[in-house]
Amino acid sequence: MQALYEERRIRINKAIALEPVDRVPTVFMGMAFAPRYMGMSIADFCDVPENRTEVTLAAMDKLGADVWDGINKLPCGRIVPQLTAAWLSHIAAPGRELPADTLWQVQEAEVMKPEDYDVILDKGWPAFLEGYYPRVIDVDDLKEMKTWVINNVQHVRQRCREHGYVPIAFGGTATPFEYLCGGRSMGRFFIDLYRNKDKVREVMDHMLPYMIQEGIKTAELSGIPAIWVGGWRSASSLLAPAIWDEFVFPYFLELVNALADKGIISVLHLDQDWTRDLERFRELPAKMCLLNSDGMTDLRKAKEILGDQMAIMGDVPSALFYSGTPDDIFKYVHDLIRDVGPTGLILCPGCDAPINARPENMEAMVAASREYGQVG
Repeated sequence: MQALYEERRIRINKAIALEPVDRVPTVFMGMAFAPRYMGMSIADFCDVPENRTEVTLAAMDKLGADVWDGINKLPCGRIVPQLTAAWLSHIAAPGRELPADTLWQVQEAEVMKPEDYDVILDKGWPAFLEGYYPRVIDVDDLKEMKTWVINNVQHVRQRCREHGYVPIAFGGTATPFEYLCGGRSMGRFFIDLYRNKDKVREVMDHMLPYMIQEGIKTAELSGIPAIWVGGWRSASSLLAPAIWDEFVFPYFLELVNALADKGIISVLHLDQDWTRDLERFRELPAKMCLLNSDGMTDLRKAKEILGDQMAIMGDVPSALFYSGTPDDIFKYVHDLIRDVGPTGLILCPGCDAPINARPENMEAMVAASREYGQVG
């Protein structure tokens, strides 16, 4: 298994470096699909951190242990506290606020108030978070999750190795835009970008060094030289060009460059449609990014613009896993490999295979990868 793991690690690294591969690497994404597929309640998956690791590996084995090269993100730690820290929003949890087999849900609300911008500037980002977290989560729960991850990340990494699966990344960070948008709520924050733009810019400039350090420390903790850099609500399709140019991309550029200086690859986990501004991504460091889209960005355009710049990871759409057929999946994978691969492509679900993905469609993606992924 060690030899298989190393073979897969080399294959993934070659894809990221835009080097020829013997076959297109295929990686798993299906956080909530895995427990549903294996007959575990979502509550049990969320409440017991070991369950997240073991049920994910079991689902991968069942789907096709001979095909998966790896997993997009190391399955380590409890989901709900992690998402709370990323979104600065309360997350309704299955088995608590929600039925036991229901997907966790972000509670969109204006939790962060306009006066909190001054708190950040006066007291600093870490001190602000210390006072803010009790508004959205039990802080003891959050601390327990962080302690568990620190103590167990190497064990989880070893469990993946024992199954022969390479974790591409561990943990993540994001631009200040994402944290503020989550805390303020999307509607309120978008208004702030027009009515209070100077204060927002000042706060973002203060926050960014902390986002950079968060990314570096996360990579150092795991020893995996790649982390997610999230782009959930900052897609150019959602924002006026002037706003995107001022409040999104400069922070992306500085963040990714700082990580690259430390030898850390940025997995650009980009939800929504980023097609309009793909040309700007040529400013990012070559071969130090992985464009991980959710099925909405035009990957053929991305290949045309960025084919010599960064690899692409994607992007069988979530909706297709639920509403499509195995034949639809086969066609999508065939066309994607033909048009975007084989060099510089890592095949995986777009964003994440959904909780209601049809098992036969997930199995079809594995079979299609087996059939069409071979090179030569």
